[in-house]
Amino acid sequence: MYNNVYSCIILFVIFTDTFISVYGADVSAAQALKFVNSRMTNANQINKKPHINTMTRKNLNVYQVKTGVYAYASGLAVDTDGSDPDPDPDHQDETRWKDANGKNLGAHRVPYYVLGDTCPEKTRPCPYFFYRERNIAGLQFALFFYRGQVKGAVFGDTQGDSTTSTSKNDARELGEASVKTAQLLGINSSGTNGGVDSGVVVVIFSGSQWVVKGTNDNLNSKAQALVQKALNLLK
Repeated sequence: MYNNVYSCIILFVIFTDTFISVYGADVSAAQALKFVNSRMTNANQINKKPHINTMTRKNLNVYQVKTGVYAYASGLAVDTDGSDPDPDPDHQDETRWKDANGKNLGAHRVPYYVLGDTCPEKTRPCPYFFYRERNIAGLQFALFFYRGQVKGAVFGDTQGDSTTSTSKNDARELGEASVKTAQLLGINSSGTNGGVDSGVVVVIFSGSQWVVKGTNDNLNSKAQALVQKALNLLK
């Protein structure tokens, strides 16, 4: 009897080791971020001209860390746009992308990020990271890393070149994300005095299989459900 039990234990250990070697154990946030940082090199930079960190106005670059996976390090400027009301004087009622019900995204409910609406140079290929040339669509999934945390978000709004009484926009900017994104990461989520200057790493997964479909009420949960799947690719 004991021999049978011992044999079963040995077989279980062998099976477990084989399974892990073939399929791999789950990748942690720390392991994934280490991998991403190791691939953010000059050789993997895809923009020919620098982008702008929305919070600091300093230059930043975008890197292809794996085929179809793009990353950049930035701050986080809080975007309050969409169907949720907000006291921010720059608040707009609309977002570039809508939910499954055709409603504008709610910045207080949906973790979303913002990319440039146009190629500033109006040329092809664009010398900047331009989503239209990278198989990136509305509600495209991304990971946000910040201080040991990782959260999922979707591509929800775009940044144009408009000028208002309180801000001057630039399509080269990167680093803007919704109130909900900031809240999930533990960042001050005020649209007037919130955000952080640095420490955020954004990893965007291109392709139709990474487009998240849902409503204002469930896009957050659907995005978070994809986090581990995305982490497991970053190795």
